[in-house]
Amino acid sequence: MITYFLGALIGLTLGLTGAGGSVFAVPLLIYVIGVTPQEAIGISLAAVSLCALYGTVMRLRSGHILWLPGIVFASVGSLFSPLGNWLNQFIPPSILLPSFAVLMTWIAWRMWHQARQQPELSQIVRGRRIRHEAAPSHPICVLNDNQPFRIGPKCLSGIILAAIVTGLLSGLFGVGGGFIIVPALLALIRIKMIEAVATSLFVITLVSGFGFLGYVMQQPIQAVDLFIEIIIGGAVGMTIGIVFSQKLAGPKLQRTFSILMWLTAAWIFTRSFVL
Repeated sequence: MITYFLGALIGLTLGLTGAGGSVFAVPLLIYVIGVTPQEAIGISLAAVSLCALYGTVMRLRSGHILWLPGIVFASVGSLFSPLGNWLNQFIPPSILLPSFAVLMTWIAWRMWHQARQQPELSQIVRGRRIRHEAAPSHPICVLNDNQPFRIGPKCLSGIILAAIVTGLLSGLFGVGGGFIIVPALLALIRIKMIEAVATSLFVITLVSGFGFLGYVMQQPIQAVDLFIEIIIGGAVGMTIGIVFSQKLAGPKLQRTFSILMWLTAAWIFTRSFVL
């Protein structure tokens, strides 16, 4: 029963946060259920990918997914995600977990900063129901003198670099990578926040999915029942997030998640170096 609850909690955090919610999955699986870090990362990748797929399907008719930059980002990130998952096998937990806590601390700071500086953006989250609004933006490539986004060295250089980092971190730590994808898209392409979030869901689906595929190819899943229960719970949690994000999403909720991330990171540091 506890695994269903944890899965629901993971899905709920994914649905209620615009980026970064997936980082709760790994510590919950390690410290509550007791799986190894590598198993937790593998399960997290699967849960994140399926929840992101759910969100992507919800937005297919909205017109907010920017397919060209999204496909480029997802293609490159998907190549490096299995590599990141392969690398984590050679990193001992005494280094991997504190490194994960550092990443968690940084994500929490980003979420806190956005909640203070751009509170209106914290209401645009993955689980929120999206209705068709005004016509989607025409992506403008910042690196190409603000010309329309096209396949070319200038437009692709920044996205490729961000995609490599996203893929490696996703496979290495089992996170979705939305905390890199969304700001990278906003910085490199002139689009709306709602489009960046929708496009990031498509990217996360593929990047995390390929990371999970790399995990399965290296070490087949042992606890199949555990995996299925987490996924079912995650689907339920994501559904709850969709319903309640209409009222709950906002700067207060984002700051709350930031504090919880800092506390979780502190717990990981304590378990790694003190206990």
